[in-house]
Amino acid sequence: MKLNHKLKLGAAGVISLALVAAGASAASAAVQANGSDAPLYLYDTSGILVTDPSIVYPWEADSYGSGGATSYDEATLCPPASTGTNNFLSPVGSERTVLSWNAYSTGGFNPNPAVAGTHEVLAANLTPNTFINGNARGAQAAGGNYSIGIACTINSGVTVVAAFYRTIAMTPVSGDYTVTALDAVGVPEEPEVPVDPSTQGTVALAPTITGAVNGVLSLNVPVGAAATFGTPSLVNNKSTTTGTLGAVTVNDGRVLTVNGWELSANVADFVSSADATNTIGKTQLGFAPTITAAGTTATGITAAAAQVAGSASYPAMFASAAAGNTVGASVLDAGLTFVAPQAKAAGTYKSTMTLTVVSK
Repeated sequence: MKLNHKLKLGAAGVISLALVAAGASAASAAVQANGSDAPLYLYDTSGILVTDPSIVYPWEADSYGSGGATSYDEATLCPPASTGTNNFLSPVGSERTVLSWNAYSTGGFNPNPAVAGTHEVLAANLTPNTFINGNARGAQAAGGNYSIGIACTINSGVTVVAAFYRTIAMTPVSGDYTVTALDAVGVPEEPEVPVDPSTQGTVALAPTITGAVNGVLSLNVPVGAAATFGTPSLVNNKSTTTGTLGAVTVNDGRVLTVNGWELSANVADFVSSADATNTIGKTQLGFAPTITAAGTTATGITAAAAQVAGSASYPAMFASAAAGNTVGASVLDAGLTFVAPQAKAAGTYKSTMTLTVVSK
């Protein structure tokens, strides 16, 4: 059977009648090893109790929180002082800090509780994509371990007075997740079913591996590389032209030491092609480093701040890589701006840029 939210809420009055005999009292149950105030039982879209921690549940598949292990609509009891309830997704350890939650949705109490004056939460909707407040999609994209559950609150939902939750492990992007096994302090584990020896056998596994070899740090600049400049124009009566440096690649194969690196750029003064005595200082070359996503496999790469044409200072940093996660290729480029002084004769001026990569 596929449960639906309308059925769950509409049947609250009927469900409460069945709870009179059950006497649900989740608030008095043993505190869980993960810190939950009591066991929270999860049920899937068909109302089946979630017990296998290896099963993967889709991000958008219905999930329900219950105070009991026999039915998805057994009550979870909030403390008498509670004034509201929220269903939440939070970082592990932040279950009682509302401002730290990733996302949540507003829940509600059973209007017809089995015991007058108690605050029952029935079949709480814990489907991750229904948490419309906060940034559920951000958690889905990032993946990782989270807590999902029910919070009993006061002060208009700001203060948590009780929390019932389970720990889930979420796959990045898809948001599909597994649920860790229920582990309550003082709650005995289910006994293992004896295995018939005739139905099992073992095979020894003993692969031999060879140690990884540290590679080298190198810089790849294409042979005959030349920057590309566009047609100059007058800006504030100064000849101004823009262009691109062209792709260069830092290759870091140091898989064992993972040192990190720094790439710097130095520029010679510009010399007129027509008159070698006529020069323009390198400070007139603006330089704005960029990281090219295509072809870049390393992480932890940072492009340096831009140098402004007319006040540039060389040598200048091009890019750097933090130690620990920079193995692979880093494809880099830079935007160029050349502004000539007004007194300089028209023509082509040449220079070279020297790039140097060093290990941290």
